[in-house]
Amino acid sequence: MAKELLKDVAVRNAKSTNKDYRLSDGEGLYILIKINGAKWWRFDYTFSGNRKTLSLGVYPATGLADARRKAEEARTKISNGINPSDLRK
Repeated sequence: MAKELLKDVAVRNAKSTNKDYRLSDGEGLYILIKINGAKWWRFDYTFSGNRKTLSLGVYPATGLADARRKAEEARTKISNGINPSDLRK
């Protein structure tokens, strides 16, 4: 878990740089800040020994609370032996 959880202000004020970077919220949830300024929520997890990444939405359409809720739903599915990526396909 991250030492400090993200706050909406930090996400809102995140600016693009000359390369992509992440702001972590802990437990696999982070927001990816792209060079063009786009902000994408991502959730990294391991399923059957393989690392996977799940897209949870684009900020601000998907806010911090929504991203946390979606990540928690994905964690629940993983603990029940269901791959959240496969459900989308």
